[in-house]
Amino acid sequence: MNLDEHPLGAAARPRFFVVSGPGGTGKSTVIRRWLQADPELGYVRNYTTRQRRPADPVSGIDDADWFHFVSVAEFRQRIEEGFFAQWANAAKGYASGTPLAPLEEAIASVQDLVFDYTPQLYLNLRRRFREQTVGIFMVPPSLAELRRRLAGRGDSEEQIDLKERMAIQDLAYMDEHDYLVVNHEVERALATLAAIKSAEKARIAALDGLDDTYGQLPPPSMLFYYDPHDQRLDHVHSEGGEGAAP
Repeated sequence: MNLDEHPLGAAARPRFFVVSGPGGTGKSTVIRRWLQADPELGYVRNYTTRQRRPADPVSGIDDADWFHFVSVAEFRQRIEEGFFAQWANAAKGYASGTPLAPLEEAIASVQDLVFDYTPQLYLNLRRRFREQTVGIFMVPPSLAELRRRLAGRGDSEEQIDLKERMAIQDLAYMDEHDYLVVNHEVERALATLAAIKSAEKARIAALDGLDDTYGQLPPPSMLFYYDPHDQRLDHVHSEGGEGAAP
């Protein structure tokens, strides 16, 4: 086989980068910046039955950029139609789900996607798209810092207490993920996410077409021995001859 002009690289299959973790960690802020910094990434808005929230006073994030808001009746109908790749009841009367068609289109067009999920939604997506899904668990530096961030958003003490208890439950899912990112500040988190993406796009298991080149090469017979001139056997002496082991 002549390898002189044969490409030794390969194109990576699409990846679904799921950033999950406790609420108030800063996931949405970091993801918004990541999407702005990397035009190769796409985002699919979830459908939800909850009420639209006011824009966040700190980050400026608007719910309408991240969700389609629908009635409970419409959500139930879409479930019955098989519209969702995954969905979950986050609370009584509050459901959220990800449409299936855009994910299938992303795979067909080799489009990387980013998701802003709870750990539970991440696990649901991974069950259906295990080959594509990359779990990134994002946490604040400490629970005390989480409380400070929630207070800065204007949450009440009752809301902060509830979200802290929910955060402790979310932390139990850490080991289900592939990467851990501590969100000390946005720029550091962005650098880590970019590095994760680069690593995943170079992962051999995620590359298509490698067998076209490497599968045609003879397997190595000795892992510790180079034999560029195919002379290995010539240097093996007969028993008792010159160079024989004592």
